[in-house]
Amino acid sequence: MAVDVSTEIVIQCPLEMIAEYSANPDNAPEWYVNIEEVQWKSPPPMSLGSKIAFVAKFLGRRLAYTYEIVDLQPAGSLHGH
Repeated sequence: MAVDVSTEIVIQCPLEMIAEYSANPDNAPEWYVNIEEVQWKSPPPMSLGSKIAFVAKFLGRRLAYTYEIVDLQPAGSLHGH
């Protein structure tokens, strides 16, 4: 059985504010219900090579994983600047 789920929300803020907030790993537990913990493995702020560890719960299981930033676009690139 295939399951297809979509969700949408309209946020009345400038795109740059939304991008800055959502790109900050420290904010992830506020907007992503499954993420319980964020730990910087390299000093903030985020830059190429940064590593950020996350702990999440999904389907009753604990997941621990680390992201490494390998590409990073500046906020101004959102509008093709």
